[in-house]
Amino acid sequence: MKPVYVIGIGQGKEDLTFRQLDIIEHAEVLVGGKRLLQMFAGHKAQTLVIDRQIDPVITRIKEEMVFRQVVVLASGDPLFYGIGTTLLSRIGKKHVQILSNISCVAAAFSAIKEPWHDARLISLHGNSMENFSFARLCCENKVAFLTSPKKDPGFIARNLIKENVADFRFCVLENIGYTPEQKITWYDSYTDVMAAEFSHPNMVILLRERPMPTDVSHETFPGMDDDMFQHAKGLITKSEIRSISLSRLKLVKNDHVFWDIGSGSGSVGIEAALAIPCGKVLAIEKNRHRTADIIHNIQKFRCSNVQLVSQDFPDETHTLPRPDRIFVGGGGKNLDIVLDAACDCLVENGIIVINTVLIQNMERAFTFLENKQFAPAMVQVQVSRSQAMPFGTRLEPLNPVWIISGTKPIS
Repeated sequence: MKPVYVIGIGQGKEDLTFRQLDIIEHAEVLVGGKRLLQMFAGHKAQTLVIDRQIDPVITRIKEEMVFRQVVVLASGDPLFYGIGTTLLSRIGKKHVQILSNISCVAAAFSAIKEPWHDARLISLHGNSMENFSFARLCCENKVAFLTSPKKDPGFIARNLIKENVADFRFCVLENIGYTPEQKITWYDSYTDVMAAEFSHPNMVILLRERPMPTDVSHETFPGMDDDMFQHAKGLITKSEIRSISLSRLKLVKNDHVFWDIGSGSGSVGIEAALAIPCGKVLAIEKNRHRTADIIHNIQKFRCSNVQLVSQDFPDETHTLPRPDRIFVGGGGKNLDIVLDAACDCLVENGIIVINTVLIQNMERAFTFLENKQFAPAMVQVQVSRSQAMPFGTRLEPLNPVWIISGTKPIS
């Protein structure tokens, strides 16, 4: 059995090395997309075209490699969202040799003369990014998108506007490496991108006009001071209450999915995000006047695992990943509706914590969890903070808060 060679073409035939050209020259079966095979028109090898149905191609390669030398041509770098990954998993590392080349991302950043070791790379191909939140880009300085015909530059621009992600210069690179068709266009307005048409293939690069620091410039700790968060006056879960609420949520795994319903300033969700760096926090807030505070705080604390969900709960909850933990910081007159939907979405053995300052909502929340067999527990917290006086110090009380928690039973 002969090894299968997978050769990255880079951005064109001229990128191939002498060794790569020699391997291609001695191929007995040449495999690749139509465009790549056309580069070697007249080659003596039998050709096998890769189309959307990859399984028959893999089967054929396995048959041919027993007796003949198979060479697979890949665009760009075979291991950067390329067929090399598929061949390694389906044929086995032992039988596959990869000869890499220039990736489309490397070529794109070279074209605009920007380093890319610090770039966030996102592929919009397939279904892997269906629930991707563009709000998470608010913490990035440099982003590269591999687009698709359906998720093109206009799609990216629309979502950046929708999620209020600003301050990026927008670059569209068309037909990189395919000179003279190569075209690079910069935009300062997302709306201009939405009005334009582009040829495929293309890529998008976002560069922040005023780069943010790459690290949080201050220490973080549980129950951070309220003034460390940007918030509307009074619309924040106070630091002492925040600490107790998070302790009741029992964030024991670093990859929890956490819903912060009625997020307000986002303070609870952000402290949760710091505790679950491999997890995901959904900051759900219907009041668009508060989303600017949430975005500001996400950026300040560099919490790229926090996704802002600007909608009324429980609208469209079926599109969100199911939570292991839920915090309800607001519910108002619709508390029953909020709790019913939240408890239904919560995974088995998941935990919900509800904070309220209203006596009526305290009773409603406790009774609701009791009826759902969540084995509720409750603590009433009264906090007083020291205030300086001309001749001493007094204590100034905050509103008492009821913290109700419960665990969803296993059916």
